[in-house]
Amino acid sequence: MQWRSVSRWVLVFAIPLALLVLLGLVALTTNLGVRAFGIQPYTIPSEAMVPTLQPGDRFFVDTLAYAKQAPQRGDVVTFVRDITGETIWAKRVIAIGGDIIEGSGDEVKLNGHVLHESYVAPINASEPVPDHFGPVTVPAGNFFVMGDNRRNSNDSRYFGYVDARHIRGKVTYIYWSKDQSRIWQPVK
Repeated sequence: MQWRSVSRWVLVFAIPLALLVLLGLVALTTNLGVRAFGIQPYTIPSEAMVPTLQPGDRFFVDTLAYAKQAPQRGDVVTFVRDITGETIWAKRVIAIGGDIIEGSGDEVKLNGHVLHESYVAPINASEPVPDHFGPVTVPAGNFFVMGDNRRNSNDSRYFGYVDARHIRGKVTYIYWSKDQSRIWQPVK
């Protein structure tokens, strides 16, 4: 009698719950998850966003984050650089349309004020200083993006502005990392 009640519980609750969890995991890690929940997984392949994102980190992107509002300064976004959309990039928004940005050495100025960027990778004094850029005014509907590892990032200093139409979403959470203390940490 007791065995039947346990097997009935398994049939009624445990198996459907396990299937729902499995379907949820499949949905979050495939295009079904993008369409249903606005969440897409990515992996960072390079050191351009260190220390925020480490090589090999896997993170979620909220593809609906900018449906009603534009990216803000400081957001870590994903975008494509060309019409094919084959390569997804992840960088931090430093300036938005109408902003004036310039840089010299390790210093970045936004609208005439030096940025204090706690997220930027520490600079090794023996490394070459990045080139001077700007001042430039970011055109409306565009963004100036930079990697947090300024000495090792191909970004708007080199390829120019990112058009709002090419932004794919906002980086939200790290869901896997070699450093387990980073798992489920929000990306700021």
